[in-house]
Amino acid sequence: MLGLRCLAATVPVRAGWKERRLLRQVGRGAAALVKAGVRRVLTAEEFPHWAALEAAGLRPVAPETFCQALAAPLALAALAAQGRKPEEASVLLSGPGASPALVQAAEALCPRVRRLAVDGGAAGEELACWLRLEFGAAVEPPGLARPHVALCFGPPERQGETAFRLYGSRPDLAGFVPVVRGFRQPAGLARLPLLALLWEAGRLEVEQVTFLPPHAG
Repeated sequence: MLGLRCLAATVPVRAGWKERRLLRQVGRGAAALVKAGVRRVLTAEEFPHWAALEAAGLRPVAPETFCQALAAPLALAALAAQGRKPEEASVLLSGPGASPALVQAAEALCPRVRRLAVDGGAAGEELACWLRLEFGAAVEPPGLARPHVALCFGPPERQGETAFRLYGSRPDLAGFVPVVRGFRQPAGLARLPLLALLWEAGRLEVEQVTFLPPHAG
């Protein structure tokens, strides 16, 4: 996949098998992957037997860091879907502090949007002051009422006309679907973990990712 070599395991299943036998087969497949040196796996979106994989020592590909790297282009995609120009829009960035990903998104969006608010405690206030000095931008206090886009890098979640939850094991992209032009998504694999893995491996750049809005997904 985009030059990344992967090892695939197929678990044969027959109709009528009881749950115990099915889990035993999944466990055998997981053990074979571990023996081959695999530590993280990609599965279908709603794969039901993660407990068996984890018991064997396997873990999923976490998409959180990848999704946070997509924060700025996600915000711009949401504004486009709303029919708003960035220079007429408001964006809120929130989280328990000013993480590197939040700072990166703020730097990218501050020169482009009309109003930017940062809700990140004391660190967020320091970041807002720095943005004002660096860009001369109108950085709003964190109490910005219902922004057009809210980018949440951690709890508590904030509301917006479009709100993205960019943290946790299952980030919520508000129905937006990330796509990579020229890359054919393999059938049966969850999209976000797959793209996150390719990004981690240096096979994919954030600039290659575009987004289908909810009504087009």
